[in-house]
Amino acid sequence: MKYFTPERLARLQDHSDERQFLAALDEWERVLQDYWHQLNEIQQRLRVIQPPLPKRLQEFLIFFTTVSLHDARILDMYFGSRSRFRITLHPEFQPESLVVLTYHLDEPPQIQANVLPEQLLSQPISWLYDEVTLEDNKSRCEPLFRHSILLSDGREVGLCFRDVTIERPTPIVPAIAKDHGSP
Repeated sequence: MKYFTPERLARLQDHSDERQFLAALDEWERVLQDYWHQLNEIQQRLRVIQPPLPKRLQEFLIFFTTVSLHDARILDMYFGSRSRFRITLHPEFQPESLVVLTYHLDEPPQIQANVLPEQLLSQPISWLYDEVTLEDNKSRCEPLFRHSILLSDGREVGLCFRDVTIERPTPIVPAIAKDHGSP
């Protein structure tokens, strides 16, 4: 990750020195603005690509610029046959539904373990931060994207993809049981 690095997240979580914490917070805000600027540049570059992006990729870019998956619980994540990678999430912002992302990968997923300090690790596994970038792809006419996802268990997942689908199913049986207290 270029913007929301594990090191920046660790500095932001350290409240032992107020001056250092405020500097980390200022840096985080600056990086957030830089990331949104980068996303706007990607959207401008994509407007000139011929032919236009497939509808699913347009929906993906709109989804990730308008919906936050921060703190969504990861229900499953796996690499299937034919270069497919699927993530099922239970978003904190909309607990009555799920988000299922199915990526059509151009290369195997890159998974780095232990990128977060131990004191920042948490369970159950949740989606902390993510970044979407446009890959330089001179050998093909279709655009390639990289989605980097930082998870609360200390892993960073990197996905280089050419297509993605987003589903928003409503679970019939709740994905996460609600705590109704003990009798």
